[in-house]
Amino acid sequence: MSVDTSPGSSSGAPRPSVIQRIMEGMANVEWKQVLLVALVMAFAWCSLFMTSPMMQILAGIIPVMGGLYLGNRVKGHYLSNGIMLGVAGFLFGLIIVVIYGSMIGAGMGVPLPQITSESGELAPIAGADDLVAVYFFYSLFALVPFPAFGAVMAGRTQQRNLELRRELDERGGRLERPGVIRTLEDLRGLSLPQFGMYVSNLYKKKGFTFHDYRFVDKDKHLDIEMEYNNERYLMRLSVADKVRVGTVESLIQDMRRRDILKGLVITSTEFAPETIKAAANKRNLITIDGPTLFAMAEA
Repeated sequence: MSVDTSPGSSSGAPRPSVIQRIMEGMANVEWKQVLLVALVMAFAWCSLFMTSPMMQILAGIIPVMGGLYLGNRVKGHYLSNGIMLGVAGFLFGLIIVVIYGSMIGAGMGVPLPQITSESGELAPIAGADDLVAVYFFYSLFALVPFPAFGAVMAGRTQQRNLELRRELDERGGRLERPGVIRTLEDLRGLSLPQFGMYVSNLYKKKGFTFHDYRFVDKDKHLDIEMEYNNERYLMRLSVADKVRVGTVESLIQDMRRRDILKGLVITSTEFAPETIKAAANKRNLITIDGPTLFAMAEA
């Protein structure tokens, strides 16, 4: 059964039947990638499998590694691609051991000490039949399911990383750890991403719940949405030398657009006089400068 984890799949559409999902998965197998990885995987597996019992134990990592590699290469339908990788790898390996077993039977290869005799000693494999039997015993349940497991795990990790990158692109960047803030000058020296995490952590300690953040105005400002006592707050952060009145006006517009009743303009520096005057006329808006914010953290 193939699970469609490719980008762009619609969660609202009717769920297809098992047969439809199997057919869709098979139709989207990337055979060039699958067969190439399967061939390499089969050679690596057989090179360890046909040496010694100790190497057979180490060979167990080969199918998972092949699946992980394939999962990072294909674009979707990871389960279908992983299953076909396992089947193809098993068949390629079978061909290899049949050829090598025939060479042993013809006296052209070195017999392999793989079969335990009744006395407890290792008996050599005499020909292709013995080698194929041992290959089936050790390989069927390793080469078929484990590549699918590795491919699905790698695919899911790839999807999660892709979603995280998309979220970061939509938000304009990531918040950064600010380090230790001991003085007001340390606070004023923070970059905007560092200042954002500092403010977020400070208000969390005061009982606020963090919801989301976004860099705006070409990274001149950082908006953080939080909640306190079931009321939403929109915080606009700035690290400019002096915060101008335009910051307040644009925040009021965004609050109206997003239906948020309370807002804060927070800076690590200070406000221009006209900004303080403009904010004073807004009952639902509070301005917090660097010294005030530092005092809040010290309280």
